[in-house]
Amino acid sequence: MMRLHTEPDTEWKNIFQLWRESGEVLPLKVAKSSWSAEAGHFLIVEDVEIKKWPYGTAWGQYHWKGIPGAKGEKINQPGTYTWRKL
Repeated sequence: MMRLHTEPDTEWKNIFQLWRESGEVLPLKVAKSSWSAEAGHFLIVEDVEIKKWPYGTAWGQYHWKGIPGAKGEKINQPGTYTWRKL
């Protein structure tokens, strides 16, 4: 898997795996591999619905440059292995 050289060497996971590793506790703060968390780009996961493990649907609030978007937005690509917990 290709990694951005500015990102830490970590194993990327999907949102549902990160949620389970965190004891299935929400909210959960995550960032996608292509985002700059240092620039204030992250996502607060507010709700998850498992369909067939480890996939499902997730909702949350995007933050861009530290500015929060609408709450309860459906998260795009929550099942891709491109996420890390912040």
